[in-house]
Amino acid sequence: MPSYSTDRRGALKILGSIGASCVGPVAGDELYGRTADEAATPVKPSFFTAADFATISRVAELILPGAVAAGVPSYIDWVVSRNGAQQALLSDGLRWLDGTGELPVVLQALCEEADAGRTQGRMIQWFVLVKSLTADGFYTSRAGLVEDLGYQGNSMMASFPECLHEH
Repeated sequence: MPSYSTDRRGALKILGSIGASCVGPVAGDELYGRTADEAATPVKPSFFTAADFATISRVAELILPGAVAAGVPSYIDWVVSRNGAQQALLSDGLRWLDGTGELPVVLQALCEEADAGRTQGRMIQWFVLVKSLTADGFYTSRAGLVEDLGYQGNSMMASFPECLHEH
C-alpha cells in the first residue's frame, strides 16, 4: 500500500483536513482497533444495497488505495445510515454513476472540479462528501492512523526528537 504521509508536514496536512472535513459526530473508535480480518469481513450494509455497497467500495478504493481493507465502505454506510441529507445525496450520485462511462475518468473529472473550488453541482457535492467520508474512515482506522501515519498512542515523551529536514 502506498504511503500518503511521506513526511511530517504531509501527515499534518492530512490530519488537519480530516478535522475540517468531519461530516458528523462519529466516535473515533468506530473503526480504530479493528483488525485487518475484521475490516475485511463482509458485513450486511445498513443503508446501501449490495450493488451500491460494491460501487461505494470501488469508489473509496480509487480515492484512497487501502480503503476497502481498512473497512471504509462499512464506515461510510454507518455514517450515511444516520443522516437523511447524506442518504439523498449519496443515492442520487450512485444513480448518476450507473449511467456514466469509465469510473476512474469520471472521478478524476469530479476531483479536478472540486480541487478548483467549484462546489456547485450535485455530483461535485457528492464527490466531496464521498472523498471526505473516505478520508475520515481511513484515517480513523488502524490502517490509516497507526500503519500509515505512525500514530503510537497517547504516551508521554521524555523529549521530542529534533526535526532534521529543511523547512
